[in-house]
Amino acid sequence: MNEYIVENTKEFSMERIVDSGQAFRWNKDDKEFTGVVKDKIVNVRQYEDKISIKIINSKDKRDYEEILNYFDMGRKYGDIIDIIKNKDNYIKSAVEYGKGIRILNQDLWETIISFIISANNNIPRIKSSIEMICERYGDFIVDLNGRKFYSFPNVEQLSKATVDDLRKCGVGFRAVYIYETARTIASGGVDLEKIRKLDTSSAREELKKLKGVGDKIADCILLFSCQKFDVFPVDTWMKKVLCKFYNLNVKKNCEIYKFAKNYFGEYCGLAQQYLFYYARNNKHLLGDKKRQVEENERY
Repeated sequence: MNEYIVENTKEFSMERIVDSGQAFRWNKDDKEFTGVVKDKIVNVRQYEDKISIKIINSKDKRDYEEILNYFDMGRKYGDIIDIIKNKDNYIKSAVEYGKGIRILNQDLWETIISFIISANNNIPRIKSSIEMICERYGDFIVDLNGRKFYSFPNVEQLSKATVDDLRKCGVGFRAVYIYETARTIASGGVDLEKIRKLDTSSAREELKKLKGVGDKIADCILLFSCQKFDVFPVDTWMKKVLCKFYNLNVKKNCEIYKFAKNYFGEYCGLAQQYLFYYARNNKHLLGDKKRQVEENERY
């Protein structure tokens, strides 16, 4: 197992990336993070100004290049932050609080299923359901210190699951959505390779052909797997933030998108991620005396 060291990582925080609601297969053990990226078991340890990346089941340098791409290490986040942080004091505070958050470049298929599962759900349950799906339908990768790791099942593997099988994985009403989505993609009804090449609006409409995918989930998919930084996923948290700090009291998502794009610009998706992370971890700023949103809930 080789170790890959990335120096000068002041715009990288593994803790905040994992806690920002965009990926569900990472776990923290003491000061290390271990996750599954496609069929690779990746271990990340962060130091003050560098990170150590180890791929447990690979020694191929090309695999490390893939992991660096997964973490979007080729993008200069400092330059983007300079564009958005001076818009107002609230986004400036959010950027400082969430310093080190990056937008992951995840597998499109896995992200689609993960965010269908995320609808009206919380992070512990999302993670549990995804792990059960991987154990039942994915490929065994390795046993590491008594813990078995599995890949996320591909389209063909998951399309063999019945609705009842999927319900046993704890996904509830979303079982039908997963079932229909897997079969739509397996039959060629939606072409994942095509989606990556489309402009944002067209890609959103293509994703919405999938059962259980509306504007909100489509935008999460586009941001976290297609690098479409010009989307602005709108959930409960964001509606509260925009109402409280930007006096935006509108109900239609299209009006929210228009505001976000005009105000935050082409990187409004990254601005959204900072705002979400800041609001979720500082609920008192929104004046919520009642617990209106379950702890760790994304939507």
